[in-house]
Amino acid sequence: MIELSTLSGFIVASSLLILIPGPNVALIALQSALYGRRSGLMVVIGITSGQAVQILLVLVGLSTLLSVWSVAFTVLKVMGTLYLFWLAVEAFIRASKAVGFNEAATINPVRNVFWRGVMVALANPKTMLFHAAFLPQFVSVQYSVFPQLILLGSIFLGLAFFLDSVWAIAIGSLRQFMANSRVQSCLKWGTGFVYLIMGALLFSRRASN
Repeated sequence: MIELSTLSGFIVASSLLILIPGPNVALIALQSALYGRRSGLMVVIGITSGQAVQILLVLVGLSTLLSVWSVAFTVLKVMGTLYLFWLAVEAFIRASKAVGFNEAATINPVRNVFWRGVMVALANPKTMLFHAAFLPQFVSVQYSVFPQLILLGSIFLGLAFFLDSVWAIAIGSLRQFMANSRVQSCLKWGTGFVYLIMGALLFSRRASN
């Protein structure tokens, strides 16, 4: 199997990549600040589930298809972009409405939050290509490749879930300090802009980047 030194290097590299603030962290933070730790954790579970699907697809070779068949990548990219733009519009509509702090906690059902996290993770086919390029770097050719990829993928998902959950719990704990209506309005507008930026970045990317 994988040598301990290689596995340790993978854990360190994965942790650093996950800890770098990005769109996923921004969404988790905003969701936790608006609706509390439970909602934030459901976003984490949804995003992690979406990443699990992507890693599974990498293992069955779909990432190779995306890298060599530009049409498939483009179709998934456009669909993902449209979905993120739709989420941005929805967030802007909510932000434009005057909703009280207690009422805001009830307008985002946990089930919807979970599936939103899944779809946001799946919306970016570039992440699948990243996993396809990153995971094999820590595979030893002396042993069976497939079990090693399963192990590395599982460790990455476990780290992502744990570290993202820390963000959700930490920021969700501060929710009561964000009860000010002006702060809530800024957070809602911020959520919309995060979706909008994610969509714009996704649309501007190419499979070869």
